[in-house]
Formats: sequence, structure tokens, C-alpha cells
Amino acid sequence: MIQLAFIGTGTCNATRRKPQSLVFSINGELICVDFGGGAYHAIASLNNLDFNYGNISTVILTHYHVDHISGLPDLLWGEMWDYTGHRTEPLTFVGPKGLKNFYEDRLLPFMGDYPLPFKVELVELHDGDIYEGNGFKLQSNTLAHGDFSSGYLFDFGLKKIAITGDTGYCDALQRLLSVADIAVIEWGIASEDTYPLHVSSKDIISLLNADIWPEQMYAVHVYPLPDIDFETQLQTMSAIVTSHNKSIEFPSDGDIITIIP
Repeated sequence: MIQLAFIGTGTCNATRRKPQSLVFSINGELICVDFGGGAYHAIASLNNLDFNYGNISTVILTHYHVDHISGLPDLLWGEMWDYTGHRTEPLTFVGPKGLKNFYEDRLLPFMGDYPLPFKVELVELHDGDIYEGNGFKLQSNTLAHGDFSSGYLFDFGLKKIAITGDTGYCDALQRLLSVADIAVIEWGIASEDTYPLHVSSKDIISLLNADIWPEQMYAVHVYPLPDIDFETQLQTMSAIVTSHNKSIEFPSDGDIITIIP
């Protein structure tokens, strides 16, 4: 069984939603995509046998902005001092250009003088590179969110799932979505203004008009607007999609969907 848990669906803004983090359970093995603040503890809070935090094997990063990586010190520290015994199995980090620099110069210093008792394997992917995991293939797609930003296409055989991370509207985003059955897309900007580094409502309309719309679409990383209730804001955004006879869902933190039974 392959399931996907929305651990954090928020942004860097302080709201009731945690920063960005997704977790696939592939027959009980956990593959994380981004790891925002609180993700390690939120996985345990799912209280779901299919999402046992002790089965995290891989963390795939879309980019290195703080709201997408700030839970990683918790992960490393927690795996060092877990009450059931420290981790012994290797942990794999997959990410775009700059992964080694990020890991050695930004992440490891959080550990202080405590060496990790387990191996961390680093896999840096460039545009178009393929990574083969246990039960899936992953293709990296460079997107428009700074120099080091990637979306990913997960190929599970029966289903292909696109995860965009943060991105502006670009040809690569269109290509990524056009081959996916399911997509988790960042819809950061609720207005119809043009914004170079995040998907706006204007960009969503462009995708709809081009009929680039996977059969299942999930939107995350929505920045709240001032002077409007957030749920009302999401309803207004959803109406843009339904007016084009398409559908989209805005999952909440902790929601779990089944990809392949």
C-alpha cells in the first residue's frame, strides 16, 4: 500500500498550519519530501502504524529555504537519542544542487560536538536525473524558485505523482504536471498578480486554460491574506478551479490519502 500524509501544508507565516512537509508510506517505509519545523514530532502525532517515525529512510528536499528544512535538526537529534535506542540504519538525503554544502555547513553545526551514530548518504540530483528508491523512481525537474529548486515526479508504476515544492510559473512546471496522475502543487499567492517565485491564481488560470490539470490536484503552501478568514480564502480559490469544471483540494495538516491500495 502507498499512502501520502500531509504533515505540514503551511508557509513560513505563523499560522495553525505547520511549514511544508509531506511523507509517503510505501509498505510502511517512510519517504519524506521536505521537512519543515515540527515535522518529526508531527509524524509521531499521526498515531498511525503505517507512519512509524522509526521507519524514515529518505528525506527528499525541493530546496533549502528555512521553512522547508527547519525540522531536520529535530530528525537527526531525535534519531540519536530515541528512547528505543539510537538509529543504526543509514539515512538518505536527496536534493538539488548545493546539498553537500547545505548538509555540512548549515545542518551538521546544529549537532554541536555530537557525532552522528549512523551514516547519512547524500544524493544530489540535477535536472532530469533519476533516483531509484524502494518501490519508486524519482525524476528531478528544475523549477523557478531560485538557483537550487527542484520539483519531482514520483513513478510508482500504477501512478505518477508530481510534487512541485515552491515555484513560479514556467515551462518546466507545465511539463511536470502534464505527465502526472496526481499533483501536490504550491499555490502560494491567492491574488491574480504575477509573482516570479510562487504560483499565483493567475498562473492557476493559465494551467486551467491550457488543460494542464492532473486528475487529482492538491494545493498547499498558501499564504494567508489579511482581512479575510483563511477558510473563506480557500473557498474563493477553489471556486476559480470549479468554474473551469475541474477540481482541487486544500488538505489540512494530518490528512492522509491512499495512492495505491
